[in-house]
Amino acid sequence: MMKKLLILLTLIFALACTCTAFAGAGTDKNANMEKITSTSAGDLYLDKDNLQALRQGDKLFLLLSAEPRYNKEMLPKLQATKPELKTAISMTQIYLYNNDGTQYALLKSLYTDKDDNVVYTIEGSPNLQPVKSKLQMLLYERALTAMENQKRIADMLRRKA
Repeated sequence: MMKKLLILLTLIFALACTCTAFAGAGTDKNANMEKITSTSAGDLYLDKDNLQALRQGDKLFLLLSAEPRYNKEMLPKLQATKPELKTAISMTQIYLYNNDGTQYALLKSLYTDKDDNVVYTIEGSPNLQPVKSKLQMLLYERALTAMENQKRIADMLRRKA
């Protein structure tokens, strides 16, 4: 059962990556980004256009995309860690949370240059791990709120039609 779940999540992840790449093409990158919090390294944003609820049997999951935006002090340090990151100016991380937000998996990190070309990728793991930080919980809570707001707006528009 766990193996089937991992295969399904991998397929969904591949689809989500494709959708994420096409969703940003030709659009304002900041159009639907919500600032979650600031840290000493920079700001964390939630991409409200890339939220998806997933179901596997009786289990629900939340797939989301977040973007850490590093400050002027942290970005050069990041770029110096690997030669491939020399031109990287932003990163997108794709997370999977369980239904109640107590577990998550960082599925992939994509580093992009100023032209939004992916210059480096880090593959994560589909294995869920406990949420231990307030930042991770806040990201889940804001994503859930954004999905609820999107559903509420869609329901209102459907009633008017």
